[in-house]
Amino acid sequence: MTAAERMEHMGRLRPQLVRFARARLRNPVHAEDAVQETLLAAIENIESFSGGSSLSSWLTGILKHKIVDCVRRAARDQWQELDNDGTPSSRDDGESQVLHGASLGCPERELARRQFWSALLQCIQTLPERTAETFLLREFVGMNTAETCRVLAASESNCAVMLHRAKARIRASLAPEWSEP
Repeated sequence: MTAAERMEHMGRLRPQLVRFARARLRNPVHAEDAVQETLLAAIENIESFSGGSSLSSWLTGILKHKIVDCVRRAARDQWQELDNDGTPSSRDDGESQVLHGASLGCPERELARRQFWSALLQCIQTLPERTAETFLLREFVGMNTAETCRVLAASESNCAVMLHRAKARIRASLAPEWSEP
């Protein structure tokens, strides 16, 4: 298959990629962005596609990395959208329900939730890169063990060890402040 044929085939695979991203990100805008980034990366590196797997698998692998990047950005860059006059926007596009959960009506719970997510993000950022990727793929993206192993090119036992270490370090870091009384 020539590079041009591969690029044409990528266009036909786009709807499948969008469905995959939407299922993981639960935000249509972020899903579209992740797919666009995936296709751009694939086009830039189309010559590196060896054909050892299907084009669909190759694109899905790239997309999984883009989804992880999106989750990291969202966790790092939590911000509140402002109206043109600088006041918090009252617009609710469904994203706030996914990101903020049911605590929106209770300021104390909302503050505790924000503090928890900030502390969790700090913990994740202190993890070794592959350990953090394993944790994010499993716990945030929702990949199963086989998918995570395939994306990370790791064995199941190695993946399990990295996930265990990530959870243990996060638990130890969060325990003093966030344990139940």
